[in-house]
Amino acid sequence: MLRYKLSECGDRGWFIGDFAKAAFPSKEFEICYQKNSRTQTPSHIHKLAHEITLVISGSQICNGQLFNAGDICILEPGDISQIEYLEETEVVTIKVPSAPNDKYYL
Repeated sequence: MLRYKLSECGDRGWFIGDFAKAAFPSKEFEICYQKNSRTQTPSHIHKLAHEITLVISGSQICNGQLFNAGDICILEPGDISQIEYLEETEVVTIKVPSAPNDKYYL
């Protein structure tokens, strides 16, 4: 059995994927758990990966649509990711495939 702390794994909560600190290395997908304060993230796209986000608590606006706890947002390759967290918001995000260099800021 292996045991990790999220703080010991990849940057910003990414703990599974194709990167050095991953608790479970995988080229097939990435998984992240984040608790985000009220903020807006820089707009970007992924050319290869699908990005699936489950809102655990709180609320966010993604591309003009409101997502609350229990909502799932799926961005396909080429979709713009423009997220504003309206309050402290917990999310689990999965990217398929794991492509650490597949983030292009707009």
